[in-house]
Amino acid sequence: MSTDESQLAVLISLVVAGFLALLNHATVCGERHECVRRGTCYSLNSGGVLDYSCSFRTTVTPAGFALLNISAQHETMQALDRGVCAPGLRQQVDVQTGDMRCVRKRLYPVALNEEIGDPTATKDHERYCGAWIDAGGAPYNDQRWAFYDDGVTEEAVDDLIRAKGNARIATTDVAKFRAACRTMVTANSAGASARQAYGMLAPQLKTGSQGDALATVGYLASHYCDSPALVGISVSDNAFVAKVAPGVLLAAQDLKNALFVAGESRDTRDLAMAFADAMAAPGALSTPITQAHAQVVIRGSHSGTWIDGYMGPSFSIAYDTTNDPLSRFLGAYETQGAAQARAYLKGVATVCALSARAVVTAEEGNVLPMVWGMQAPKARPPTAAALGRLRETDRDLFSTHAAAIENASTVRLSSLSAIASASHSGAREACLDAARRVFPDDFDRIAFNALVTPALYARLETMASALRQATALTIGEDLIGKVFDDYSARQAAVGKVNAARVRIAGAPRGSWAGVQREFRGPDLTSDDTAIAIVLKQARAVYLDRLLPVVSNLDVCEHPALYDGMSRNAYLLLGSTSACVMILPGLVVPPFADERYDDASLYTRLGFVLAHEFSHVTAMDGQWDLEYTGTLMSAYRDETQVEAVADLSAATALLRLPFTNNETVCASVSQLFCGRPGWALKTGPPSRHPALNLRGDNVCSFLRQHF
Repeated sequence: MSTDESQLAVLISLVVAGFLALLNHATVCGERHECVRRGTCYSLNSGGVLDYSCSFRTTVTPAGFALLNISAQHETMQALDRGVCAPGLRQQVDVQTGDMRCVRKRLYPVALNEEIGDPTATKDHERYCGAWIDAGGAPYNDQRWAFYDDGVTEEAVDDLIRAKGNARIATTDVAKFRAACRTMVTANSAGASARQAYGMLAPQLKTGSQGDALATVGYLASHYCDSPALVGISVSDNAFVAKVAPGVLLAAQDLKNALFVAGESRDTRDLAMAFADAMAAPGALSTPITQAHAQVVIRGSHSGTWIDGYMGPSFSIAYDTTNDPLSRFLGAYETQGAAQARAYLKGVATVCALSARAVVTAEEGNVLPMVWGMQAPKARPPTAAALGRLRETDRDLFSTHAAAIENASTVRLSSLSAIASASHSGAREACLDAARRVFPDDFDRIAFNALVTPALYARLETMASALRQATALTIGEDLIGKVFDDYSARQAAVGKVNAARVRIAGAPRGSWAGVQREFRGPDLTSDDTAIAIVLKQARAVYLDRLLPVVSNLDVCEHPALYDGMSRNAYLLLGSTSACVMILPGLVVPPFADERYDDASLYTRLGFVLAHEFSHVTAMDGQWDLEYTGTLMSAYRDETQVEAVADLSAATALLRLPFTNNETVCASVSQLFCGRPGWALKTGPPSRHPALNLRGDNVCSFLRQHF
């Protein structure tokens, strides 16, 4: 046979083999389609990703197992329900995609999941969690048993919002925004909507005098614009204060582009650019900031609004003396004049309107500028989850301080830009995401109502009172109290616990864990476009944050600093008081369930609450280093603040009649067990005890001292 004939034979063989393979693949796909339709199998395709293998797994019914002479005992049913899932998980079929997925098994009234443990292991985290750990490979990042399915909870709440649609919340501002937003995206009218929003801001821009210009800066700051000064709230000596913080400078070219989009004249664009260049020039005139300047900025932020009726002599103002953007703005005003200043502030207003547009849709080549130069001296979050909110940097239980309130309350609209452009078909998702960013308090309430039942809420009130008392007694006694270097510091910490309040984000206003004031929404009209609603809502959020300042409310009236769906809690620690904030995303299994028995509820969500109460021990310079070094010898130095809160919480729980060493050890071990990730850790060392070691150390401490 010649070479050509050999090659032809091989080619024919390949073609025939390929045809038969395609025929076989079509047969397999046809069989999968038919058995999925009948419900006798499920697709192994995950998350809707295109699957060329047409892989599937058959479903065996209990009757089928009986026919195969398999015992119908409890263990068999457990194995049947678990299927291919890891211990502690159960297989379900996604009703939308038809794909099989593994979800957390719901346990009650006893929350301890014995299925995920390895009774033969020697280490505590393995005894209570080893089977689940061994059932999975090494993930990219650390995967914690109690936290790994955060996204599932958020997805369930989102599904609830979509299912209800406008049927229940048609009269709310959230629904009005979503309807206007979907119309805007569908009609591709975002640009026109932004121009209308700019037209709403422009009439308020006055620069006839330096005072007018400063008041205009405050007015723009109250909409979370990129103004030369930002206005937020802070805490000083357990009281709220209004804070004028350093703002930003906008580049001349960015102002030119934004004003062009808004339809402003060439003369206005040139004046704005000249003023921006004068501000940014090396050696530009810089006017020192005074208390009088700060007062005018803050007055401009609320003048003419309902908040004016609450103003009184107790209204406190703070400001950064080093405020380079505002100093340069005042210097440029003196050298360039009112007309150029007005043009510049028109540019700020235009950028603000475009930033509001970008909350909904980020478009290729848009004119929203990258803000540059002269930012606040102290670090601010580069991005935020929503208006007045911070992004989490450490998804674990933690304490915070007053500076976090200031950082959250001065977040700008330009930091909330959507990740991708919104298409007509994706309008629903894009507008839901935008609503989350613009109406954070409403979504906290939605999350609370979806996740926290009335029965559970009532039990949490009783639990908070019991654990507050137990933690105060624990810190007052020597085992934990001796971490302080003198008795007066210990007593001060006990006083903070006794005075501590507990809040749950989204809880009913006026209830035991809710804020005591009502949110006053913006004045909307049917002619408002989606972008106009964003700006009006932004100012409503600002005024809501200012009310505790002018009304001299307790610091626990602060809005939540993180998204309500976060599986987290934190403590805001003042000089004589403390405020524990629990986010609704934490009030779910395995932390809480209304049918948990007392031992399960208190050693899980209760441990979190006692841990936060115990953060009153975080007093710099007041520790007995020799004693704490001995007490916490199993911990790294950078984790000792969190470690003492863990040990104090565990000790407080033992004061309850339904707990003991084993129940506390088991719960803490199971909550904080996990699979270590293989990704290289970067940045500063974690302030929290290491994965798995956290439970082991608590168990060892309990055995040693109790």
